[in-house]
Amino acid sequence: MFEWLSGSIWGYPIIAGVHVAGLALFGATVLTSPEQLKTWKRVGFAAMLVTGLLIFGMHPAHYASSTAFRVKMLLLVAVLSLKMPRAVSLMLWAAIIFASRGIAFF
Repeated sequence: MFEWLSGSIWGYPIIAGVHVAGLALFGATVLTSPEQLKTWKRVGFAAMLVTGLLIFGMHPAHYASSTAFRVKMLLLVAVLSLKMPRAVSLMLWAAIIFASRGIAFF
């Protein structure tokens, strides 16, 4: 499946687009944080998780050797596993987004 996705014209752009849409949905619910949006928060996170795994599977050697990817994963583990104030959590999420952009350039 990963070969098909990475070899197709539309595979990567669609998966990456859904990944970013999941980030936007998750981020919007984190920033607004009403309890009613908890389901949408989970949907956004699930979309990011599934599409992130698909993106990694398309080019595992590239991501495994990327310092920016490793920084992103460390930040992701920290933000998901540690209880922290909301402001710190938001700063870590912003750092995760910047690290994600760094994967393409470093």
